[in-house]
Amino acid sequence: MLAASIFVWDEELSLWYHNEKYIVPEVKNVVLPLDSLTSIIKQKHPLADYAEISSDPKRSYVFTSYKENTKPHWTAASDYENYSHIYIDQYTGRELGKVDLRYDWIFNTRLLHQNLLLTYDVGHYIVGIATLIIFIMILTGIYLWWPKNKAALKQRIWFRWKDTTRWKRKNYDLHNIGGIYTFLFVLIFAITGLVWTFDWWTNGIYRILGNDPEKVWSKPPEINKDNQKRTMNPLETIVAFTKKKIPDYTTIGLSIPEDYDKASVPVAAFIRHKGNSGWDESDSYTFKSLTGENYFVVTHDDKTLGAKWRNSNYAIHTGNIYGLPTKILASLIALFCAFLPVSGFLIWWGRNKKNKSKK
Repeated sequence: MLAASIFVWDEELSLWYHNEKYIVPEVKNVVLPLDSLTSIIKQKHPLADYAEISSDPKRSYVFTSYKENTKPHWTAASDYENYSHIYIDQYTGRELGKVDLRYDWIFNTRLLHQNLLLTYDVGHYIVGIATLIIFIMILTGIYLWWPKNKAALKQRIWFRWKDTTRWKRKNYDLHNIGGIYTFLFVLIFAITGLVWTFDWWTNGIYRILGNDPEKVWSKPPEINKDNQKRTMNPLETIVAFTKKKIPDYTTIGLSIPEDYDKASVPVAAFIRHKGNSGWDESDSYTFKSLTGENYFVVTHDDKTLGAKWRNSNYAIHTGNIYGLPTKILASLIALFCAFLPVSGFLIWWGRNKKNKSKK
């Protein structure tokens, strides 16, 4: 949980630590076509298959280069043969730098929290089982906390620092009273965290939300490849279309298939934007790579309730769902969660020692 309390601030930390890569030297009036930028990147990084565009004109374009490692391995860093972010100045086409995520300390706080820096296939199950235990402990902890009368209730919701100076009592109160004030948030962390380990858990939530797990997501139809001629700069055509269609976008993520300009293949665009629904809002558009023609759309309003929740699950889990206030809250509660096992052990150890003394 210590790693989680740090990773909550991954965007801010990355912007600070890799500032010279994230921020362009000068904002100009003309942005180079995404097709030209992609060609520049692919000459040096042929595995680049995803581009992210920020609505902030000061932020550079970010390309992702990724290849999975299929050989036997044990560490998280070995899960990938290549996993890098490449930053490019969209006004000049100059590469501003590369971050190898396998060895980036900020990204590794996520891997430490997610799979203990072990290979994902092993580590995420260990973390998932531990999270499931935490979920059960939260429910049983509430049962043990539940007061029998009003007098007991007052003792269990209010700190009494002046009544005693014993550290054992203070530790007990922090564990017992602090736990009840934060249990709902910890429960949300557990519920959203289990999604990445157990499919049965995710499908169960879909059903609770009234959706058939098999029908949560809408899939684009196959492309009709008849009479398709390549237009000039189809990727930039997609970007222009998206910006016009969703002017309040925050980021545009675009898949870049291999040889996208030689055969007509789907190009998926994932657009996050501002909204008032309470969810982490995003739209999905699918385009034809040769023409930049849009042929399939799933807006936020079109999504099933299960899809809205699943698209927002990461933002809920990391506290990013409502910006700075929930990020601060998530970070502080994650720190408190790291303290709970220590305080719980001290309570158990003190009682065990006391019982042995009586015997």
